[in-house]
Amino acid sequence: MTLKIEKVDVTNLDLLKLIDELNAFFDQEWGTEVAKGYQNHHNLTEMACAVVAYEGDTAVGCGCWKLLDEQIPEIKRMYVKQNSRNNGTAGAIIQLLEADILGKGYQQVVLETGKEMVNAIRFYEKQGYQMIPNYGEFVGDERCVCMKKTLKEGSTNQSS
Repeated sequence: MTLKIEKVDVTNLDLLKLIDELNAFFDQEWGTEVAKGYQNHHNLTEMACAVVAYEGDTAVGCGCWKLLDEQIPEIKRMYVKQNSRNNGTAGAIIQLLEADILGKGYQQVVLETGKEMVNAIRFYEKQGYQMIPNYGEFVGDERCVCMKKTLKEGSTNQSS
């Protein structure tokens, strides 16, 4: 199947279904109460850009970015369905998000992920992200790791 990635509105039904799956995953992994503590970081209305990946007509992944502050974009809500992982989908999603960020004039991007999400951390490292001290509300949060990437023209084409 051909993979296509589309920018979508944050009210897009495919995006919302994927976000529901992502939230269910977090609830299962860390429990509902812990997962609820992070929900204020994921408000879709704050996203500057949202994308959905499609294999044919089936939505298989998503990602977003928002401004953490006036100068630093943050990748949010990265998710790919289990059966669509390890085939370049996540790489294509993050490359489109990074290109959008770069197109808006920003030179760096940050993200936060779970410390126990080893595969996600490896993926981000392959995309050129490096560990940084936890920022913002994640300072002192032992469940989280934060990462950063400097963007340059052409730097969004890392391997997936």
